[in-house]
Amino acid sequence: MHVVFIGIHAAKVRKCLQAMPGDCVFLIIFVFMKPATIREFIAKIGSSLGELYSDAAEGKSVAEYLLASLLHTDRAGLYSIGGKIDDPQMLQSIQSAVNRLMENEPVQYVIGKTWFGGLEIKVAPDVLIPRPETEELAEWVISMHEKEQDQLEIIDVGTGSGCLALLLKSRLPGAKVSGIDISDAALQLASENAVFHGLEISWLKLDILEAVYCPDAGKKLIVVSNPPYVLDSERETMAERVRLYEPEIALFVPDSDPLRFYRRIAEIFQHDAAAMYFEINPMMDLQLCEMSKQFGFYSEIRNDFFGRNRMLRFIRLSVS
Repeated sequence: MHVVFIGIHAAKVRKCLQAMPGDCVFLIIFVFMKPATIREFIAKIGSSLGELYSDAAEGKSVAEYLLASLLHTDRAGLYSIGGKIDDPQMLQSIQSAVNRLMENEPVQYVIGKTWFGGLEIKVAPDVLIPRPETEELAEWVISMHEKEQDQLEIIDVGTGSGCLALLLKSRLPGAKVSGIDISDAALQLASENAVFHGLEISWLKLDILEAVYCPDAGKKLIVVSNPPYVLDSERETMAERVRLYEPEIALFVPDSDPLRFYRRIAEIFQHDAAAMYFEINPMMDLQLCEMSKQFGFYSEIRNDFFGRNRMLRFIRLSVS
């Protein structure tokens, strides 16, 4: 059976079809947006997304986020728009965006951007969507090194959209900042984000598992990374929006070698880095703490805002 879903009621139709015989053929469903007020759009779109996500509050929040972006305003400005939205081009844009959302595509990819530490970040399916936990990692680095920023070289390994490198450079303008990634598409996107914000960052294509990197000998080196750390065995427990749309190469590691990226980064920078800051899988915290000792570092763990062991710092034993 092959069905194409179009329109805001796709989730309802999908649930119905799941209960039907597998050899049935069904029609394509078209539901077009009609002129409506902002509150009517939020109620209609939010209700359908709420059913898809099994979370009414999230559905409403995504509807607001989408409409605010399409109408170039914020949430407060959104509710101040009076009258009905009846422009045909805008109605078509809303319809097209909602169609994609109802196929479980993340709203950040649908609108092509997100926000990270107050910075607008362009995103696409070539890169992970920046998370609040990663923003917490950046804030930790900033809090520890703000007073010595002119002495620093910061290397972001696996930079993706460049969000970490961008936020660090924006808040530590005196530091030399570089971003490394294996993906040409990711580096292009990161470069565009840097140009948009007027930030001077060096971008380098490198397979960190195979290559080496020579840092600036005249600087104090800080390494940051949000490497792939989700176990292959965790795939089926992840939300469909993540599993089907975000890049596998930036998410998953084999269960047989879950620390491969951390180990390789430590190998490369063990003699040069004063500190390394990582986002981690909470299940790997003890193993990573043990690994730090093997490379001449001690470790410090920090919780994210959910209370999970999500951030880890390697600090050279000779550095206070």
